[in-house]
Amino acid sequence: MKTNLLQIVVLLLLIATTCKAQDRRNVIESYYSHSAFAHLNGNLLLAENGQVLYEKSSGFADFTDQTPNTIQSRYNLASISKVITSTVILQLMEKGKLKLDDLFVKYFPTFPYPTITIRHLLTHTSGLPDLELYEDLVKAYPDTVVTNSIIIPQLIAQKKPLYFQPGDKWSYCNTNYELLGLLIEKITKTPLPTYLGKAIFEPAGMKDTYLNVYGKAVEMSKRPVKLHTQPYWYSTKNYSLDSVSRHRYTHYNCSGSQGSSNVITTITDLYLFDKAFFEGKFLKKATMELAFTPVKLNDGAVFYEGRMDTMMGEGKGSYGLGWELFEQPLYGKSVGHGGFKFGLATFYYHNLSKNQTIIAFDNTADRDFGKVVTSALALMNNQKPIETTTKKSLAKEYGVALKEKGAEYAITKFHELKSDTAHYYLSEKELNWLGYDFLYRADFKGHKQLSLETFKLNTLLFPTSFNVYDSFGDSLLESGKKEEAIAMYEKALALNPKNEESRQKISRLK
Repeated sequence: MKTNLLQIVVLLLLIATTCKAQDRRNVIESYYSHSAFAHLNGNLLLAENGQVLYEKSSGFADFTDQTPNTIQSRYNLASISKVITSTVILQLMEKGKLKLDDLFVKYFPTFPYPTITIRHLLTHTSGLPDLELYEDLVKAYPDTVVTNSIIIPQLIAQKKPLYFQPGDKWSYCNTNYELLGLLIEKITKTPLPTYLGKAIFEPAGMKDTYLNVYGKAVEMSKRPVKLHTQPYWYSTKNYSLDSVSRHRYTHYNCSGSQGSSNVITTITDLYLFDKAFFEGKFLKKATMELAFTPVKLNDGAVFYEGRMDTMMGEGKGSYGLGWELFEQPLYGKSVGHGGFKFGLATFYYHNLSKNQTIIAFDNTADRDFGKVVTSALALMNNQKPIETTTKKSLAKEYGVALKEKGAEYAITKFHELKSDTAHYYLSEKELNWLGYDFLYRADFKGHKQLSLETFKLNTLLFPTSFNVYDSFGDSLLESGKKEEAIAMYEKALALNPKNEESRQKISRLK
């Protein structure tokens, strides 16, 4: 009788738990079906205790031919790749192949900074230059594509001092992880793509993952999604990043490096990495804990960023050995990494105490990407998500109308839509961005006049904001209206006497 009663209680608890889990999935599905997925052109996976809780795909892998995103769509992980590079370095440490406090010059005798250690590279405390290292080279040879092989020669040739003594400060730098990629190849005597396959991808079962090699052909079915952006505030069209010249340096010239980026994968495969890592298939528990320990600077202070990467809300961020660290009052300690390229945002997050995982990719880098992933964490923990909106930007609608049909039509359309607050929102900052897009990024006839129209409207809408007058002054000055520009800078200064930028402009003009 007691046995039957116990079985009944266990069954009822199991039914209650199953119903509760289903209720949570329904809430998550409702949120992403009707709200947040308007702001995600990509893929999302949520998992808990080793099981996928929710996954969804949205938008287009290629806007040009309307190819949809699918769960199987491959994305460039961008800086999430650093987690994988770090894992391999720590594996080599466990095998006795290196020590974290080894000087990098021990392995590369021509390396021109003899006090930088492997630990400095892992923790972004080296003081090395980032992508700016290649600017002069690319100016001289515009078709250059940076690969790992030219990094040390460039550091030698440029003879630039470090930004700070290694260990004194924290400064995020892709060069660190490209050098670690070279180190893996040197120690293993194996090309990095091959070794990552052997050490990480194959053991985790990541069959749809590879490290991209510049110049190596990849069959169409294995290529990553195209990156897209809306390069101007007076356009609502998503352009392939290949066609946007102002992003050429990062998208093309700096696209060939390995170690810091360029692992190509799916949300499903990245979750396989997550499971394998936290099941202890790659590293010992003590090494994992070492990787998740916040970096200490030379003065003994633990480094904390002013904010968390991508994740919004209360909490603080730090950095370990290749992992971003999140400390949040509601959720405890989590680890992961964000990734960004123009036209691409990626995010990977694992809560250590709750064993919850969030993976999100977006190939338009939508401005609400942070809200999407932060809400995922809230929903998984029965908290209220961040409200997102499907409202359209009035600044963008006004900009499109202004460019295509002129000032009178645009202002009429603006006032017509302004009262429709259910579907449109107004932002001073976005109107400002629109004005500067017309002023500095446009090259069509009459673009400066459209800039004047935009900034003038912003002063009328936000008359107590000093910044709108300062911006209007810039546009007036570019249009040859010096006296009017001075008047706007003086108005900006009157509203904000601490505004040194306007004060200096006035001084120069007078």
